[in-house]
Formats: sequence, C-alpha cells, structure tokens
Amino acid sequence: MDKILVVEDDQGIRETLQDILELAGYEVLIACNGKKGYNNIIDNKPDLVLCDVNMPELDGFELLGAVNQRLKDDIVPPFLFLTAKVEKEDMRYGMSLGADDYIFKPFNSTDILKAIRLRLDKRQQLLNLNTTNKTEVAIKGLNKLALPCGDGLELFSFDKIIKCQADRAYCNFHLTDNRKILVSKPMKEFEEVLTSRNFLKVHKSTIVNIKYIKKFVKGKAGHLLMSDGSIVNVSVRKKEELLNLLKSKS
Repeated sequence: MDKILVVEDDQGIRETLQDILELAGYEVLIACNGKKGYNNIIDNKPDLVLCDVNMPELDGFELLGAVNQRLKDDIVPPFLFLTAKVEKEDMRYGMSLGADDYIFKPFNSTDILKAIRLRLDKRQQLLNLNTTNKTEVAIKGLNKLALPCGDGLELFSFDKIIKCQADRAYCNFHLTDNRKILVSKPMKEFEEVLTSRNFLKVHKSTIVNIKYIKKFVKGKAGHLLMSDGSIVNVSVRKKEELLNLLKSKS
C-alpha cells in the first residue's frame, strides 16, 4: 500500500484530503506544518507528499529544500504542491527545487488522484532503475542550512554560520549571534553543501566561512583568527589552498 503524507495547516483541507486518499486505498500520514512534515518524511519515508505552499514554521518550498539537502543521494518522494494562488516566479522556483506538480485550490478528487497515480508510477520506475541522482539545483536553490535541533528542524542562513567543528560523532555550528548549535550528526553530513558555498575545510575537524576570517597567522601550518575571537588550526595540507583563496578575495 502506497503511503502519502499530507502537509497542510488548514484542518478542513487536511481532513478532506485524508478522506479522499483513504477511500482510494492509500495509507495517509498527516502533518499540520512544515517542521512536522519534515520529521514525518525522515522518520516514515512516504511514497509521495501533498504539501501546501504557504504554511507556518516552514513553507512548502523550504520544506522541499530541506528534504533534498537531508536525503542527498536518496530518491526524494514526489512533491505535489497545493496552492490557491502562485506567481510564475514562485512556480519556477518550486520546480527548480524539484516540485513535481501544482494542484490549485479548490481541487476535486479526480484531479488529485490522477496526479498522485501519475507521480507514483514515475517514482516506481526510478526505483526499478535504481536511479539515485541528487538534485544539485535543489540544494543550491535553498539559501539556508537545515539543522536537526530543538523540536526537529531549524533553518539557518549560510551567512549566519561562522564555522562548523567536528566533535566525534557530533558537530557544532558557531553562529554570528554567538549561539552554538550541537547537531547529533558527523561533520561529513554537511561538508559538501557547505564547501559548495563560501566555506573551506581548513582542518579535518573544521570548516570555516571565508567571510569571517579576520587574520591568518603564519607558521608551519598556521592558524586563523575568526571574527568571533576564536582560533582555528589550519592543516599543512590545506595551508596553500587557504592562502590562495584569501589572496583571490583580497
């Protein structure tokens, strides 16, 4: 039995969709906002997501971007966005994140079920072919980093992150507001998405935002003085790459 997650903050619409889908023979999961939707996707791995665009906590676009970032090489479940109104620019942005279709409110059960069947069949074809291509556009399209913390998930602008440091099986994100976010995942989980932006891995245990390097202190390897006053060691292997990068930024 295919499993469908409905992420919708309007209780009446949630219940209507649940009735339509259950009568059609689907297993239905429910989430009332983007954060709960994210946790549901990670924990329960639905086969398809019906998601409102405008929601509290995380909107539909932020949710899809966060899921793409987290699942990485896994096949992301098809996302069908529910919306009463959407501008062309927003629609293109959603598609760039990997949205599969838009369903406009008010909707009817025939249109909903037809769109779902089409996307589920396409997903099964991908699974049969073992296609695990990551959507790089989706990762780059979200200008925030999704971190599992607190009550499930929080989004942080990359410009707010000074550095990420490994702590065994955990990592710490140091922010410009002096907060330190401890994440129960190894640093390698975030390395690719950080280094694809304005970050550089300067040590096996540290990735820094180039923007917040205050000074490089020379030595056999050397170390960095960061804008928050912290000192970061630089490995010998990374010293030349760092100096070249700093030179190009000056």
